[in-house]
Amino acid sequence: MKKITIFSMPRMDARRKNLHLALLALVLLAAPLSGQAMHASSPTGEELFINGTIHVDTQAIARTLLVIDGRVAGIDVNPAHYPNATIIDLNGAFAYPGFDDSHVHLIESAYFFSAGINLMSCKNADDIASALSGKVKTMPKGKIVLGLGFSLRDYDQWSLEDLAKLDAVTGDHPAFLADKLGHNAIINSAAIKLAGITAETPVPLGGKMGTESGKLTGMLRESAMILPFNTLFSLFDKDEIRASTEKMARQWAMMGYTSIVELMGGPGARFMMPEVFQELEAEGKLPLRVNYAYTIFNLNDVDTAAQYRGRDTDLVRFMGCKIFVDGAFAGGQAWTSWANNQGNHGLQEIYTDDAGGPELNLNRIVAKVEEYGMNMHYHVQGDMAIEAVLDALDKVRAEKGEIKSTHTLIHLAFPTDEQIARIKSFNGKVITTVQPGFWPVENDTEYYYGDWAEKAYPIKKLIDSGISVGISTDFSVSPPAYTPATTIIGIATTGNNAPEIHQPLSILDAVRGLTEGSAATTGRADTGSLHLSNKADLVIFDAELYTTEPKAFTSQTPKIMAVYVSGRKVFSAK
Repeated sequence: MKKITIFSMPRMDARRKNLHLALLALVLLAAPLSGQAMHASSPTGEELFINGTIHVDTQAIARTLLVIDGRVAGIDVNPAHYPNATIIDLNGAFAYPGFDDSHVHLIESAYFFSAGINLMSCKNADDIASALSGKVKTMPKGKIVLGLGFSLRDYDQWSLEDLAKLDAVTGDHPAFLADKLGHNAIINSAAIKLAGITAETPVPLGGKMGTESGKLTGMLRESAMILPFNTLFSLFDKDEIRASTEKMARQWAMMGYTSIVELMGGPGARFMMPEVFQELEAEGKLPLRVNYAYTIFNLNDVDTAAQYRGRDTDLVRFMGCKIFVDGAFAGGQAWTSWANNQGNHGLQEIYTDDAGGPELNLNRIVAKVEEYGMNMHYHVQGDMAIEAVLDALDKVRAEKGEIKSTHTLIHLAFPTDEQIARIKSFNGKVITTVQPGFWPVENDTEYYYGDWAEKAYPIKKLIDSGISVGISTDFSVSPPAYTPATTIIGIATTGNNAPEIHQPLSILDAVRGLTEGSAATTGRADTGSLHLSNKADLVIFDAELYTTEPKAFTSQTPKIMAVYVSGRKVFSAK
């Protein structure tokens, strides 16, 4: 007898659908998983999806989908020809290729949200001290104090007086507090002492340590964060890292993501723990596909990254490398050809020649990545950073005749028209991933860029040029409220309710960015659509996305009914 699964789609009160985004943030941070999460594993036998609208990609629609051993084996097949298949009756629902978050820092953000203190409302030292004081008093002696999410108007103004306020509430506990951008951190005096750094400690290229009267203030910008991080990392609770990662992965599956590109680190630190995902997969507890990267800072790191090749499993796969070319746009650190309001051109994190030695030459690094055949993601915000990467790729193309790997430009706050044309000239080997969620999140950048701020992130221009454009969260730069795929679609298709500043995307643009565009950044061709032989990763909605009004997209609507990875149900709203 056939096994039949039927979706029930009860009518929902419209008011309940339109939950406030702040409530979602609390749900993600504190609440247990709603709905039912099931373990993903490689299925055997045949499964047949019927009785629904199945979007094979952003163009083609099918009525049935045959899955064998976790891959698409037939489209619009006759169910009568597969009498032994397990039937999944969509009951009129709408299926799409699973969504892909093509730039996320899930593992470290999950741990900081779990073990750390929420600093998202903190704008100054007094706010931070107040947020920490109550919780630090209850912590065991010597326990590291972690925090995440603060945002300062001017990071360079952090002073010894501010450090004293932090020390007053943290005492002997070493503290590491990361800002919402992931590009700046504050440590207290106990952490400074533990790490053994002083005002005379050499700072890596692109980094900056705050000093006053020859003393450290505790402010670490960009790559300077790496100075204490390795020492403090040894104090992290590895069991809690695993537990928080599992929980956060389940949350991403709830939001319709069947795949992520996990960057495992920031400009000043690596959080390189792919084994956590591999262990969860082996135990049947990993509900999504993980493509992970190795963050490189110099030429030698490319050799280290190459050692991760050949370790792939079905769900956990090495994507390639990531490198920071410039700093954070929202912190005034985008590397631009024009001077910002602070009178500088931002920050470059790497050289474009041998001025800092061969090890720090971007051209040599890109060439070596190509020799290994690895993919690369580049943090580029300003036009000078974009130019540096395109010049390096042009040198490889001139020498080798072609680019073989996939090179993904991340963020692109200020691309020029000429640079967009240059990107397109690489015929799909140079692509992008962008974050519409940054439109509401990074809405106070006039301080650094004046009128230029409104010109940042021209996502629609990139799409209309014909460049492959993925869409991602960059969690936790995008806070929890802005991470659901439906929320992102709503922001993108309304221009964040400011279409005169941000040109809205079509729903098709947004869906393509969350599927085909994001899948392209992995350098693989087996996800992002439900074409034959692709992984059977699906997200099922109760309504048609393409006919939903842009303003109707919220964190809860349209509603996700179920999520499948390799043909296995990993989430059900029931």
